[in-house]
Amino acid sequence: MTRHFLLPVLLATLPVLADPPPAEPTPAAAVREKLPDYSPAEHERAVAEAEALAQARAAARAAADADPDLVILPDMTVMEKQQLRMAEESLYRKGAYDKELVKRELSALDRNFLNRFTIPLIGVSNEARAREAYLARKNAEFQDRMARLNRLVAQLDEHEAREFRDTLRDADLDNANTTKDSARATSARGGSGGRNSQ
Repeated sequence: MTRHFLLPVLLATLPVLADPPPAEPTPAAAVREKLPDYSPAEHERAVAEAEALAQARAAARAAADADPDLVILPDMTVMEKQQLRMAEESLYRKGAYDKELVKRELSALDRNFLNRFTIPLIGVSNEARAREAYLARKNAEFQDRMARLNRLVAQLDEHEAREFRDTLRDADLDNANTTKDSARATSARGGSGGRNSQ
């Protein structure tokens, strides 16, 4: 009876003994796997760049030694600091920015006479129409800037410019479909709800 009981236990442990669990890679091996493969051409290019830089520095030092008025500055990297821009909406109280947009985007005849009142549930408020006109104008300005940039890209690479044009056209179609919805949703929430909103 004991022999019959030990036999299944031994058979169950044999695969475990035959196949040891895979060893976890060392940290050095894990880092090495993430590094790019060695490329002799890249290595030669890096060595050539380093040699050219060393020769240029030696020539600059020799020129500085020959001319006492010549000053050689060390290598510097200047990083441009991004200036934070405050959104125009955040300067207004809640709903006040929409009123400002109504004055800016809609004519006096439109807002005071033609569309002075809005029919509830079926009409579109002046604020929503003004926000829609504002977003459409901003979108047109953005598309114009991107078209000018595309003309510059086309001078370098026509294929890249064609892909860029297709991406802009798709984005323009998406914006045209969502401009009205975003204008109505913003106006329905009572305006921009900026930082100074109450």
